Amino acid sequence: MNQKYKSITFILLLTPVLLLAETFDLSIKYLGITAVKVSIINKDSVLTINAKATPIASIASNMNNSYKSIYSGNFLPVKYQKLINQGDYYEDRIIKYNRDMQTAKRLSNISPDRNCEYSINPESRDFFSALFYLRKALDEPSGELWVDANRLIWKVNYKVIGKETISTKLGEIQAIKVELNFQNYSNKEKERSDMLTNNLVNPERALIFWFSDDDQRLPLKAKFMMKPFAVVWKLNSYKK
Repeated sequence: MNQKYKSITFILLLTPVLLLAETFDLSIKYLGITAVKVSIINKDSVLTINAKATPIASIASNMNNSYKSIYSGNFLPVKYQKLINQGDYYEDRIIKYNRDMQTAKRLSNISPDRNCEYSINPESRDFFSALFYLRKALDEPSGELWVDANRLIWKVNYKVIGKETISTKLGEIQAIKVELNFQNYSNKEKERSDMLTNNLVNPERALIFWFSDDDQRLPLKAKFMMKPFAVVWKLNSYKK
C-alpha cells in the first residue's frame, strides 16, 4: 500500500472517532434570570464540564467550577476531578474508583484533612457520567442509577412519566419526560460542596429531565424545586 492510500485509510479510520465528540451549552435559570452558564464536552471517554456564574448572578453567589470525569465502558468513571471556586468555598480534589474493591479514594490538593476512602456501589457514577448513562438507558421505562455525590452514595430510581413537545432554543422538540427520585444509602449527612451538583440530589424532591425523543436523547431541560421557586436547566446549543 503506497503512502497516499495509507493516509486515506488513516483518515477514514479516524473520522468515526472524531464524530464521537459532543458539545453541549446550557443555562441554569432561577427566578427567570440566567444564573449560570454550563458547557459539557464528551470526547475520548472524558467528560469536561465548566460552570460559571453570570455577572448579574455573581453579585449574590459566585461560581467558577470545572469538572472532569474520565470513564470506561458504560460511563463508569475511573477518575473524577473537581476544581471548585465559589467565592467563600474552594475544592481541588480527585476521586479514584476501584470497582473490584468497591471503594473510592478522595485526594484533596487543598487540605489532607479532606482526604478519605469510602465504600461505593459497583455501579456508582458521578452526576455527569450518570446523566450520559441515562441518555442510553431510556429504552426501558424505568430503572435505577447509583450516584456518588461528594462521597454520599445515592440510589436513584428513574421512570418515564410521559412524552410532550417542548419549546427549546433548538426548536419545538418531542421529548421524553423522566422523573428521578433519590435515596441516601450512605446514612451520612451532606458535606458542603459545589452548588451545581450538590443541589440536584435531594431525598425530599424529584428531579425532572426532558430528553429528545430520538436516537440522540439530548438533555433538553431539567427542573427541580429550590423553595420557593424552581431551578431550570435548558440546552441552548448542541454540536457533534
